Amino acid sequence: MIPIYLDMKAFGPYAGREIVDFRQLGDHKLFLIYGPTGSGKTTILDAMCYALYGSTSGDSRTGAHMRSEYASPQEATSVSFRFAIGQKYYRIDRSPEQEIAKKRGTGLKKASAQAALYETDEAGDQEKLIAAKNVTAAVEGLLGFKADQFRQVVLLPQGDFRKLLLAGSGERQQIMQTLFHTQRYARLQELAKARHDALASQYEQVRQRREQCLAALDIADEKELPAKERQWQDQAVAVDKQWQEAEGTRKTCQAAFQAAQALDAHWLLRDQKRREAAQLQAQARQFQEKRDTIATLRQAEILAEPCRHLDDLEREGREAHKAAEKAGKLAEKARQDLTAAKQQLEGLSAREKGYKAACEEQVQLAGLQDKAGAYRTCCLEEGQCQKNVTDAEKRWNQARKKKEKEKQALDKAREAVAGLAEQAVAAEQAKARWQALNDRIQREGEAAELEAKAKEAQKQWQHSRTFLEKAAAKARDERIAYESVRALFLQAQAAVLASELEEGQPCPVCGSKAHPLPAVRPESLPERHDVEQHQKRAEASEGKRQQWEVTAKADETRCQALQAQYEALRRQYPQDGTLADWQAKAGQAQVAMEGLQQQVRDGEKLKQAVAAGEARLARWEKDEETARTAVEQARTAAAKAAETKARLEADLPAAYRDPLALQQRLDALNRAIRIYEKDLQHCRDAVVAGERQAAKQQQEARNWQHQVEVLRDRFSQGVQALRDRVLAAGFESVKACRAMQAAVPQIPGLEESVRHYDQQVQQVQGQLAQEEAAIGTQERPDVAAARTALDGAEKASQALVEAKGSLTARYQRWQQEKEALAALQQEGQDLTEAYKTVGAVYELIAGKQTGINFERYVLGALLDEVLAAANGRLQGMSRQRYSLQRSQSWDDKRVKQIGLDIEVYDNYTGYARPANTLSGGETFLASLSLALGLADVVQAYSGGIHLDTMFIDEGFGTLDGETLDYALKTLASLRNGGRLVGIISHVPELKERIDARLAVHKTDRGSTSSFEFA
Repeated sequence: MIPIYLDMKAFGPYAGREIVDFRQLGDHKLFLIYGPTGSGKTTILDAMCYALYGSTSGDSRTGAHMRSEYASPQEATSVSFRFAIGQKYYRIDRSPEQEIAKKRGTGLKKASAQAALYETDEAGDQEKLIAAKNVTAAVEGLLGFKADQFRQVVLLPQGDFRKLLLAGSGERQQIMQTLFHTQRYARLQELAKARHDALASQYEQVRQRREQCLAALDIADEKELPAKERQWQDQAVAVDKQWQEAEGTRKTCQAAFQAAQALDAHWLLRDQKRREAAQLQAQARQFQEKRDTIATLRQAEILAEPCRHLDDLEREGREAHKAAEKAGKLAEKARQDLTAAKQQLEGLSAREKGYKAACEEQVQLAGLQDKAGAYRTCCLEEGQCQKNVTDAEKRWNQARKKKEKEKQALDKAREAVAGLAEQAVAAEQAKARWQALNDRIQREGEAAELEAKAKEAQKQWQHSRTFLEKAAAKARDERIAYESVRALFLQAQAAVLASELEEGQPCPVCGSKAHPLPAVRPESLPERHDVEQHQKRAEASEGKRQQWEVTAKADETRCQALQAQYEALRRQYPQDGTLADWQAKAGQAQVAMEGLQQQVRDGEKLKQAVAAGEARLARWEKDEETARTAVEQARTAAAKAAETKARLEADLPAAYRDPLALQQRLDALNRAIRIYEKDLQHCRDAVVAGERQAAKQQQEARNWQHQVEVLRDRFSQGVQALRDRVLAAGFESVKACRAMQAAVPQIPGLEESVRHYDQQVQQVQGQLAQEEAAIGTQERPDVAAARTALDGAEKASQALVEAKGSLTARYQRWQQEKEALAALQQEGQDLTEAYKTVGAVYELIAGKQTGINFERYVLGALLDEVLAAANGRLQGMSRQRYSLQRSQSWDDKRVKQIGLDIEVYDNYTGYARPANTLSGGETFLASLSLALGLADVVQAYSGGIHLDTMFIDEGFGTLDGETLDYALKTLASLRNGGRLVGIISHVPELKERIDARLAVHKTDRGSTSSFEFA
């Protein structure tokens, strides 16, 4: 992640809008953030962290607490942060919950917290919304770590800088899990355990099912299976023999029953067919009448076409008669229209005289149009010339007045310009005094901060010495107690040996055969575990004493360093006033400076006003001369226009001097002429069209009348011919024939009914003959007796079939259980083999023997790489004294969080010790090295995590000059890899050694910032 642009509004000490544009750094990859205490240096880191995660860099303040106390109620608090990840660019906007002024009315309203994440182009113009909800989760997905990890590997806040170094094994595991995504190794262990447990569960299920199979087979084990199977076979043979005998009897009875059924069916069918034949004979007369009706309908169907032809002639005759009547009416209307058109044409002769007079007047007036237009133009030009004369005289008078007024103002301004040089010198002197007082205020703030830190360090040192004295006393007491118990134990052991000595036998210790003074057994005999417990307590007390000794030494060093810094600052700036006094003096100096600067600015404006006045005076003099010339030209043009107007009035009648009136008269004449000519042509066209239409309609009426006569003759002939054919066919009249034609569609139904009747008669007679032949001379059988005999035989056979089926089903189930038992035996063997492999893998991954699971093992290997990368820098900064290593000393393998503890190896002493025993400066160097090493390894392993930036808040004040050089060289070397490093510090040497600086200025109206480059 590389920061690009930070925009803060009413955030922390920044009252208004404050923009930090990191692009100004250019190629400077190492820069310093400095400024007075409380000016807002750490707030810049807070703003970035709040924009990304909604919390500040120290996680001690919420976004709502970061609202500026200087901000007005109308100004809303918000942060906008643009940054890059690889080749992609993003912007995040976030504002906390806050109370701001209402846009309408008075009072405050509570604005809810808002956040949005965008992807942008490099310029930040085009944007695409990524998330408006769950923005923090989206940022965590982009950066690859959460806020806590961000504050430990990218943004190292004040007070938490050494947290990564001194974190416990569990907390360090969480950090590395997030950065290196090692949860997949824990997931592998979970999968192995799930597989291990699944195999164990399957094996138990197989065992239970095997027991169930043995119970179902009615055996104790697999050895009894052959004897049990022979029993099943003997039972099957006996039941099958009984069933075959019963089945023979059933078949004999079934054949007898079927023969009786067949003969009885013939008797029943013969009786039925006799009844059907009698019914059909009763319907014979009815169906003969239907045959006669069909013949009559066929004759009527033949005469249907002549009847339809006669109907068509009648319809055509009616239509022709109607058309003839309509044509006669149209011919009469055409004659009347022709008469009216001729009368209208004769009426136009009365308007011919007026038409000719209008044409003559039109010609006369058309010749006056050009003169009327010229007269109107001349009148307009004369009026404009008179207006031009008036306007030119007015501008001439205005120019003379403004010239005189500008000349008077310029004379006054020239008099006021003198004496401005003395004001400029006084303003520069006031500015220098104000800057000196501000610098003194900053130094007084630093001195107060150093004094407070020194006092706190003195208290801490005293606290450490007190605990050191207590720890030393306790260690001394524990050591004395241990040595006393150990001496008693050795004495007791000697007494035990002495009790077994015999005169003349060699001593197992010294070999002497004489025992003049054997050891005496003490009253209280300590055991070995008592000695070991005292030894452990003594060693633990000694360890605590050493820790407090190191802590006290570190506190003493820090106290002395802070006191030395304070005294050095006071030697340079003696304490000759309080901070409030210096602030009051600075305020007075600022007021005086601003007053003088305003006077200088007013003087500069006055000089500019004199120059502008001289330019305006020259312009007004030129404008006066131009206006005088314009007056003379306007008067000449007005006289010429009046002469032309008089000449045109002599040639034009007064009524037609206005071109509009003349044009209106011409338009009226033209309309009258066009109307007359149009009416004349219309009447002539109407007469010609009327004559043609009258002739056409008369001919049409004659044609239709002839058609009516022809159709009437054809209809009379058709009626007589049809009557003759109807009588010849046997019908009484044409009307009776037409009545029968209406029933012609019934012919197919009648024919189908007759045909169906004939088929039924033939079919019944044939079936009756067949049944009588089949019965012959046989008597009717007793079907019920045959049925009773068959039922008894079937019941006996069915009982044996069911017995046989039951035996077969039970035997099949027995065989299934037998096969299941064999399969379970094989499955149990397979599970045993699989369990051996899976169990071994699970115990290895879970660390059952070593106490370190697979994920912890991988994290340990990664931590080794991180420590190796960190030691490359730590050894250089500590002049080859210190190196970091993993602690390998633990006793209880049941502890899960082992293998990630860090200790420091001291090459001067040859011993390793806990990291918390380092001094303040040494802790800073180790923490810095560890953070840089972690960034290197994460960058190498995790392609999705970009650790291109690091911010360090304080910590350099605990370093001596030489160590500070090593630390700065280490940070400067990061530029080769393109990493951006920002440092927040009060150390004066850093300001001199770092070229790029972000200066934070503190005022009584809020803070501001700006980049500085040496």
